Amino acid sequence: MRNFLTASVAVLFLFAVTLSVSQLHSQSLQEESKSQGRDNVDAKPRGGNWLRRQKLEPTGVEVQLEHQGRDRKYRIHVPDSVDAATPVPLVICLHGGGGNSDQGSVMGVTPLADEHNFIVVYPNAIDKHWNCGRDSELFREHNRTIDDVDFLMSIVAKVRKQYRVDEKRIFAVGVSNGGFMTQRLAMEHPETFSAVGIVIATMAESLEKDFKPTLPVSVVYMNGTSDPLVPYDGGALTVDLFPKLRKAMNRKLEDRGSCVSTDAAVEHWVKRNGIKAKPAVSTFEDVNEEDGSTVEFSLWTGGQQGTAVGLYKVIGGGHGIPGRPQRMERVVGTYNQDVDGWAEIWKFLNDHHRGHEQKSINKQSDLKRGAKAVSR
Repeated sequence: MRNFLTASVAVLFLFAVTLSVSQLHSQSLQEESKSQGRDNVDAKPRGGNWLRRQKLEPTGVEVQLEHQGRDRKYRIHVPDSVDAATPVPLVICLHGGGGNSDQGSVMGVTPLADEHNFIVVYPNAIDKHWNCGRDSELFREHNRTIDDVDFLMSIVAKVRKQYRVDEKRIFAVGVSNGGFMTQRLAMEHPETFSAVGIVIATMAESLEKDFKPTLPVSVVYMNGTSDPLVPYDGGALTVDLFPKLRKAMNRKLEDRGSCVSTDAAVEHWVKRNGIKAKPAVSTFEDVNEEDGSTVEFSLWTGGQQGTAVGLYKVIGGGHGIPGRPQRMERVVGTYNQDVDGWAEIWKFLNDHHRGHEQKSINKQSDLKRGAKAVSR
């Protein structure tokens, strides 16, 4: 009887872990989309830029694409303001592990596309995981058989044929697993992506030795120093939802690969872009003291072909996009509410992409956005 109970607990534990991990980002995004979809015109902002309301339904139109013998898909949102005569930016937005293109389309980028007149595409990963280059036993077979880099480049090629895309402003952004995938795209296809945004992710440790981008790329990171899933200082990626039960069952954590530290990833791009100057550092006003976090922004400019590197260091922040509604705090940590994360990412991409005409740093402009320059 004791052996039976032990085996039953083990089975339930493994089932719970597998289910929880696969739904971690999925549940967070579903709850967020429901929260944003409520008709509450009297709601007040919690701090920072006002959170744009989202519909519960996915945004954009679903498109089927056969790739390497597999039926794949993505969603594409084209603002009504886009016309055939004017080149517009293209943003590839990658959802996190456990998510999909439907949920990715309600993360908050679509309203920015409407506001700033750019096309946004939300690709869908197979089995809710991107082949981002992490060396992991858990995903080894998946990574051996799925070529996500080629899939994403096929999407870019198709959209370029269908619409008049500004070749200088093709960007990629991603969160978590999607952020690691975005990092890989920047490294392997810098000829296409002039700037990328990497959120709650860094660089796969297994890719670091192959870091040899053929062109400079403007890169911005947005990471929390207290992220329990993707360590800010690098190391093994972990999802330990039931640590006491896991230890009681003498179970090891699943191998999800390792990452380099955020600072190391930043330094790689600073050197690659040929930036010699020290960064300009500013801090955002702590408008929401209840979220237990603050934001510091470092900007390295003067890179080759006008490139730059940025870092939004969310001090005390967890595994979440700043400015989005707090969800699953026990698992992912706190969401900072002092800034609108996606708006900041877009501003960096549009202002600092490769080939952009550089302007002197405008500290007064930073102050208007809620940031205060500080000396370092």
